[in-house]
Amino acid sequence: MALLASFGWGRGATAGVFSLNLIIDAILSPVVGHLLDRYGPKNIVGAGCLLLALGLFLSSQIRTLWEFYLFFGLIAAVGLAFMGMVPHVVLISEWFSSRRASALGTVYAGTGVGILLLAPLSEWLISTMGWKRALQTLAFLVLVTVLPLVWAFYRRGPYREKSEGRSETGNQWTARLALQSLQFWLIFFARVIAAGGTTVIVTHQVAHVVDIGYSRLYAATIFGLMGVTSTFGRVIFGYVADLFSKQAAYTLNILTTLIGVGALMVARDASQPWLLYLYLTFFGIGFGSRAVILSALSADIFAGKKFGAIFGYQVISVGLGGALGSWLGGLFYDLTGSYLVSFALSAIVLALSDLCVWLAPSKWAVSYDARLWRGTADR
Repeated sequence: MALLASFGWGRGATAGVFSLNLIIDAILSPVVGHLLDRYGPKNIVGAGCLLLALGLFLSSQIRTLWEFYLFFGLIAAVGLAFMGMVPHVVLISEWFSSRRASALGTVYAGTGVGILLLAPLSEWLISTMGWKRALQTLAFLVLVTVLPLVWAFYRRGPYREKSEGRSETGNQWTARLALQSLQFWLIFFARVIAAGGTTVIVTHQVAHVVDIGYSRLYAATIFGLMGVTSTFGRVIFGYVADLFSKQAAYTLNILTTLIGVGALMVARDASQPWLLYLYLTFFGIGFGSRAVILSALSADIFAGKKFGAIFGYQVISVGLGGALGSWLGGLFYDLTGSYLVSFALSAIVLALSDLCVWLAPSKWAVSYDARLWRGTADR
């Protein structure tokens, strides 16, 4: 809003820079993964800190829209990709084996806490010193707080060498082999449809609730609290995945989510606000924690010296599914005049993702992938 007031740009053109951020993150995920395997998390995340700080500082000097796209939409976005979940999932996977999902859940929860803290901090900085000084301050904070922590504590973990991501002959997975793996594509497809099913709900939840009679402010406030419940959900389901199994935790996650989706679909007017609270609790707990379980499952299967590249390719699925889900939700509304069809389809694809999660580590999928190792041995 501060940039809109300063330059008078259109909202669509200004918001487009954030879409560019998402596109760059998806495209760069495999690149970041390959670089992680070669140079390690300390160097890659450290470089990301420098690029993010540079992008933020240069963004404080902009005068034109194309400069905003270049400095914030490109340079800062590359920095964020280098600092994002791909390097942190790889790093945690190298340091934890038996409690991997719990560790990943804590890291993913930290992301939610960071967003909750960063949003009011950014608003306070902008309101007190203006958007230019605010961007410069954020760039300074990245350099003096985040970068030293990365340089002091990020290093290779013991489970990079002692990985369970091996064949029966002791060979480790490579990105090329993983891209031919049935297990890889089952998890990839689970991520695509889970992201799509989730985005359908998240993108259109406020519009649906407003349509049935609630005020936009009330709806935005209620759904804004989802960040809190999702943070707790990531920790809870990480613990459950370690206590039982990744598949059992994922099924429980989907069931929890479906209760929330059902409550949202049953709400037809503003006379039963408890349905929104039920949705907020159950959907919120499930929201975001699916990524924890799927990341841990990927690490269980593919962790090793090339896990960075493999996981980078996996993450493309999130952007793909999210883009499809948001678009399809709007399309079905235009065709039917209601979000109920979109929400019902969301429930179906979320259940289908659960089936993929059970199939991925099954004996059938593992046996099917064994041919890859035999082919490697033959060559």
